Formats: sequence, C-alpha cells, structure tokens
Amino acid sequence: MFDIKIKKFNIKKKIFIILFILFSLLTCTFLTIRYINKRKIEITRKEFKKIVDDFKIKKNDLIKKEKLFFKKQNNIYSHLIGLNLAKNLFFKKKYKESIKILKEILVSTSDINLINFIKLNLVKIYIKKKKFSLALKIIHHIDDDIWKSLFNKYKKYITSHMR
Repeated sequence: MFDIKIKKFNIKKKIFIILFILFSLLTCTFLTIRYINKRKIEITRKEFKKIVDDFKIKKNDLIKKEKLFFKKQNNIYSHLIGLNLAKNLFFKKKYKESIKILKEILVSTSDINLINFIKLNLVKIYIKKKKFSLALKIIHHIDDDIWKSLFNKYKKYITSHMR
C-alpha cells in the first residue's frame, strides 16, 4: 500500500516537473521572440533614418546638378530640367529662385504651349506670394483661347481673394 502511494507521488512529481519545464520553455520562447522583434524594429528604424538622410543628401546634390545643367545648356532638355528645378524650389518655398528660373526659360523658349505653361506656373507662385497684381498682369496677356479658360479660373480665384 505504501509502495503505491510513493509511485503516485512520483508520477505527480514527474508530471509537475514536465509541466514546469514546458511552461519555462514557452516563457523563454515568448521572451526571446519579443526581444528579436523589438531589435528588428530598432534596426529597421535606423535603416529607415539612414535612407531618409541619404535621400536628403542626394536630393540637395541633385538640385545643384540641375542648376549647373540648366545654366550650361540652352535646349529643350535644359528647359525641362529648369521646370523640374523650379517645381522643387517651389516646394521648398524658395519662390524667388523659382520665379527667376521660370523667367529664364521664358526668355529662351519659343514654344507657345511651353510659354503658357510657364506663365501658369508663375501665376501660381504669385498667388502663393499674394502678389495678385503681377498674376493678373500675366493673365491679361494670354491670347490663346484654350489657355484662357484655364487662366480665367485663376483670375476668378484672385478677384475673390482681392476683395
């Protein structure tokens, strides 16, 4: 009888030890996975920050290269680069530089659609700077009927904001 109680006690003890070991393994696995995921997130954040910083550096270098190319050349490619450069400067709120580049393109191009497109961009910049009289002056000098309808939308916007 005593022997049976000892065996039951040993079996209970073994089951308890096995359960304890399983629980310990599960806990260790859970903590390890959590640590690894946390570390991956930190590494991902560092890589992302590095990529963003590298992109900013490349973006500044790109703008410098675009300025150099625009100043050296006088062809359709330089005009396209100039438009892109003016757009980037506009987004950086460097309106004076953007206007200067657009006016340089205006002087050197003869394509009517490109001229009207540049004038449209100038109108947008002047509106942003709240120089409505300069924007209206450009709008009044548009002769092409197709472009006039587009410019009239800006004219309505300007007249509503001048009041």
